[in-house]
Amino acid sequence: MTAERLRTGSLRRRVVVIALGLLMVVLVAVALVVNYLLGDRMRADLRQRLLDRASYAQMLSGQGVSGQTLADRLAGQGITATLTTTGGQEFIGREAPAWPGSRPGERPPPPPARRTTSTVQENGEQLAVRLDLGEAVLTLQTSQAEIDHTLALLRRIELVAGAVTLLVVGFVMIRLVGVALAPLDRMTALAWRIRDGARGRRLRPTRPGTDLGRTATAFDGMLDALEAAEADARSAQDRMRQFLADASHDLRTPLAAIVASAEQVLRTDPDRETRERRLVEVVREARRSSRLVDDLLFMARLESPVDNPVSLDRRPVDLAALAGERITALHLRRPDLQVELGTGAAVPTIVADPDAITRALGNLLDNAAAATPAGGLVRVTVRAENNLAVVTVIDSGRGVPAGDEERIFDRFVRVGPDASRSTSGSGLGLPIARAIGRSHGGDVRCVATAVGSCFELTLPLAELVRGAWSPDRNSVSAGVQR
Repeated sequence: MTAERLRTGSLRRRVVVIALGLLMVVLVAVALVVNYLLGDRMRADLRQRLLDRASYAQMLSGQGVSGQTLADRLAGQGITATLTTTGGQEFIGREAPAWPGSRPGERPPPPPARRTTSTVQENGEQLAVRLDLGEAVLTLQTSQAEIDHTLALLRRIELVAGAVTLLVVGFVMIRLVGVALAPLDRMTALAWRIRDGARGRRLRPTRPGTDLGRTATAFDGMLDALEAAEADARSAQDRMRQFLADASHDLRTPLAAIVASAEQVLRTDPDRETRERRLVEVVREARRSSRLVDDLLFMARLESPVDNPVSLDRRPVDLAALAGERITALHLRRPDLQVELGTGAAVPTIVADPDAITRALGNLLDNAAAATPAGGLVRVTVRAENNLAVVTVIDSGRGVPAGDEERIFDRFVRVGPDASRSTSGSGLGLPIARAIGRSHGGDVRCVATAVGSCFELTLPLAELVRGAWSPDRNSVSAGVQR
């Protein structure tokens, strides 16, 4: 089932259209409210004018004004006055000054406190008030057409003004939205630059809590994850390439020896002693090749714990006891060396895989023994320091040249005056020791010293078991000095 595709319409157009739509709704609502309120007010004023004129008519009638004079004084300002007497005579008011000194069309003064009880009658656009004056009936009429005309004109003005407003606001918003969306354009440009090879570039938002800030932070996190995955893939590829190169390089010599010895036995038909010597050589080189393959595989698993995890059986380990066991084994192989073991007042206990730590200690001691001539000294100390268990292996051999303290941990690297000489080691002892230390959260490093060489294995300390130095605990075997 395919995922729904992301709709990618123009964000700038969406924002502008939505904003203009909201503005248009507001303008229409305002226009409708204004038209309704203004029309209602104008109609109310027109009705009140009719009622005021009716009250004025009552006042004039009470003063004895009648006939054409009364009709003339009530007409004007869009109001027509028709006076019909009981005898059938009709007087139609003419718009003229309603009182001495007044101007044509001027509204007559309001009547005194007396108000008419007449009501306004509506017939279409016409409004009328009928007033019984006793001997005559007065009819006052006016039209609402002027109000409708005014409102229609107002609507046209509002329509034109609204259209102009929308055009101006739309133009301004296009520019403003372009400025507001500039960070998105920057994201796009950065993505294209990264695609073209500009690795390591990031947005780094100044305010990660905002909408754009959260987007930029997520974008940077995605780039970090992608680049980390790419780096892991390249590292895995490089490790595989290096593994194959190392295996082919270091297996070439023992395999060549095996092939040469086997061919000599097959082709020359040597005597029994020669045949046995050649077969022993074949077995020795085969075992060397097997150890080399094992070391290479172990290194590969330690360097790539995700792809080929190394199973570590972690449990409390007495580090001094493990060191003593390896010293005993070294003395059996090299009785010509002086080997010493010393521990501090606090004997460190760690949580680790004893087999892996034993292998690391053995590699460090084998390296020291290989560099130390007969009669030389190899000293091992085990102590606790700054929440770490520290094993120091010091020898009186040829030492490590200055500047090679890190290079010596590369695979198949040998340093010193006899670096090119063929040795029994695989060239993987120190790299494996360091890989084991780091897999336990520690490390192995080469420490500069005036005489010989010094290597330190550091491991996280589980606890400190307080105890004094005792021969039962610290002696290891015959030939090991305390």
